[in-house]
Amino acid sequence: MNIFKKKKKNIDLQSEEVIKRPLAGNLKKLVTVLAISLSLFQLYTAAFGIYKTAIIHRAAHLIFILVLFFIIYPISKKNHQNKIGDIIDYLLVFISLFSVGYIVFFYEAVANRVMNLENLTKLDNFVGIIVILLVLEANRRSNRTFFFLMLLGLAYMLFGPYFPGLFAHPGISWERLIYLISYSSEGIFGIGLAVSSTYLYIFILFGVFLGKTGVIDFFIDLALSLVGKYSGGMAKSCVISSSLMGTITGSSLGSAAAVGSFTIPMMKKEGFKSHVAAAIEAISACGGQLMPPVMGAAAFIMAEIIGVPYGKIALAGLIPAVIYYINVFSIIHFESLSSGIKGLNKNKLPKFKDVVLSSGYLLLPLLVLIYTLMIAGYSATKSGFIAIICCIIVTYFRKENHFGWKNFLQSCEEGAYSVLKIAILCAGIGLIISSVTLTGLGMRFSSIAIALAGGNLFLLLFITMIMSLILGMGMPTPIVYLLTAIFIAPSMMQLGVSAFAAHFFVFYYAILSGLTPPVCLVAITTAAIAKADWFKTGLTATRFALAVFIAPYIWIFNPQLLMVGSWYEILLVFMLATMGVIAIASSLQGWFINKTSWIERIILFIAGLLVMNLKGGWLMVISGLLLVFIVVIYQLKNIKFKMNVRGDKNREYSTQNIEDCN
Repeated sequence: MNIFKKKKKNIDLQSEEVIKRPLAGNLKKLVTVLAISLSLFQLYTAAFGIYKTAIIHRAAHLIFILVLFFIIYPISKKNHQNKIGDIIDYLLVFISLFSVGYIVFFYEAVANRVMNLENLTKLDNFVGIIVILLVLEANRRSNRTFFFLMLLGLAYMLFGPYFPGLFAHPGISWERLIYLISYSSEGIFGIGLAVSSTYLYIFILFGVFLGKTGVIDFFIDLALSLVGKYSGGMAKSCVISSSLMGTITGSSLGSAAAVGSFTIPMMKKEGFKSHVAAAIEAISACGGQLMPPVMGAAAFIMAEIIGVPYGKIALAGLIPAVIYYINVFSIIHFESLSSGIKGLNKNKLPKFKDVVLSSGYLLLPLLVLIYTLMIAGYSATKSGFIAIICCIIVTYFRKENHFGWKNFLQSCEEGAYSVLKIAILCAGIGLIISSVTLTGLGMRFSSIAIALAGGNLFLLLFITMIMSLILGMGMPTPIVYLLTAIFIAPSMMQLGVSAFAAHFFVFYYAILSGLTPPVCLVAITTAAIAKADWFKTGLTATRFALAVFIAPYIWIFNPQLLMVGSWYEILLVFMLATMGVIAIASSLQGWFINKTSWIERIILFIAGLLVMNLKGGWLMVISGLLLVFIVVIYQLKNIKFKMNVRGDKNREYSTQNIEDCN
């Protein structure tokens, strides 16, 4: 029997406690019914199309989200058992039903009034204000930083004339503001809810359904069977299992908690220091949002903003994700060799053949999703729906795994809980976008950014990177991406960068912000599991990720990394980027074929930069390759010299023994 089975038994796809208010009795039943109903609504619309019009569909989605959110998340964590707090929460539930329900049932009448150049009625205005306040309150409970950002956006739209200099604008009247934010696709019911009410929800639901099949155990077993016996085997299996987890969750925190609860204790047992084990899991989990086909929520928002099918985004994300994990794998390999950490006991590891034969069929839903999304050209929502059906079917391949109605309804319920916070965030995103686009702030900020960089693209890219990392302090990835995308990405495009490359650049650093101190949410999560110092963990994770911090600069000048161009060009740039990343990883860890000197480390770092700089010309690339070749030759000669010295000493010892015997 596999020694790791017992530890993996309780691993679940859901990474955090989702229900904050103690639920029991009829209230628990009500929440369960609402959660299941929401998932059934989303499955139905995924199969047969959106409910009525786009705005009405998003409003119907928002009703469920707000009602569930105000029941599950109390007005304050301190008074979740306080009767006054409960009364306020239940009052907000009824207000949500009335106000958003009004939009569902009377939106067409409101739209007709606007088309006929009539004013909104007092009831229209009242409902519009209430909807704005409800979304604000929900975001206050979910993320205070984002809540204050929303307030600032509202204030900026209303009081534009009072802002100084370049930031001043004519202002927007209350009546126009209410219509744009509460009744049009320019505000709350815009890009954010367009994403959460369609493919984002379906993809999260797919992750829950696939998790119920036992695929997480399969991922870990598969990783252990492949690399467990090699130096640093547990850490390497952590990288593989986290990358596979990333294909279905698109969540850094989710992957960190689900996989890290098993891999981190095992890495510590293998010989890794606590903060190193936590850093390895953090950097492995962070890549989950990069890994197709189910990337992070920010990737879905990106698809809406730049107006391309999500399948194209997923395909473009493949090479950056592979390079990311090659870097992580290289870092762990060199770290293991330098620390003398050996592999796991081969006899106690699962056999690759046994793992594939017993559980390989669990990959079928994932393969179906990849085919329908990236090859067949189905919509993201339809692809996700087909993949969910496939999840149910594969459980019948083995009698003990049959899904059944109980598991089906439980998955629907968990899927609804998992999407609540991100859906509330998506509702707020529309307000932020309005405050930038309707006031012209985006264009003004873009001009300021270009002026600040002096028209230098490289300096602008550096400013963008720093801005993303700073914004990542306390804000989730979708918001970090959104802010940098609407403020900085246009300035990058003005300097000749394609929209695709610019938005991917922003997206990448929004994800990496989860690693960098002082607020490194993913590193904090893994440090808690490892019982390590979170700040030290964050610094170590950042050092491990240094090579991939450089990677986005490559596709700005070589878009082939985003699957743009001929296959020959794509393969060439990918190979050079891979060699560059490995060289830099070796430099950072002080180990290549053998231990490296400081001079060798500097040479390898420079070589890595040169090899990746294809835009600088072949002279730079060849120079980088020559530098790597020189280090390889020098290290091989050193190894041969040491072996000869060791052989001479052994011969001297043998001769001395013979003389002593004589």
